[in-house]
Amino acid sequence: MINDQESLREAVARACEEESDLRGAEFSGESAAGEKFSGIGFHGCRFDGCRLAECRAENIYWEDTVFRNCDFSNAVFTGCCFRRVRWENCKMLGLSLPDAVLDHAEFSGCTCRFLSLSAAKLKAVRFAGCDCSDGSFQECTLKSVQFGGCNLSRSDFLHTPLKGINLTDDEIGGIVLSGPELRGAVVTMMQACDLSRYLGLVIQ
Repeated sequence: MINDQESLREAVARACEEESDLRGAEFSGESAAGEKFSGIGFHGCRFDGCRLAECRAENIYWEDTVFRNCDFSNAVFTGCCFRRVRWENCKMLGLSLPDAVLDHAEFSGCTCRFLSLSAAKLKAVRFAGCDCSDGSFQECTLKSVQFGGCNLSRSDFLHTPLKGINLTDDEIGGIVLSGPELRGAVVTMMQACDLSRYLGLVIQ
């Protein structure tokens, strides 16, 4: 529960102190930038134009939650679970989500440069029209993941199998991988020529 008079910062602090969850809360233009919190949950919440930049959070459970026009720059959310969560037009520059679980989640029109999802597990996740350049997808597990109209330039996919992942609508110049990750990935002919260097091919 949440008191209607509480700010986002106050609501998070109280939830952490009481070891309780926030349900059905709506925040607009609020800030919790730089806060540290752990072990709580957000259920059916809405965030509009909120700042969570440089937050440090651990083991947070987010469910049926929507973020619109929010700022997550340089935040670190370790071991968090995001189930049926949607990010719309959010700024996620340098956001780190190590060991995260994302289940039926969507990123739409987000600026995700330098986003780190190292060792994360993604299931039924869609990235639509996002700038994910220079990101890290190292050692991820991808199941039913979709990229549509995204910039993945120079992103790191080392040790992340791309089988069944369709990249034909995305910019993938300079992506980092060792070669085996490409087995079963769907790419265009032009992309295949560019990726051939990872397979040891010489095209004349």
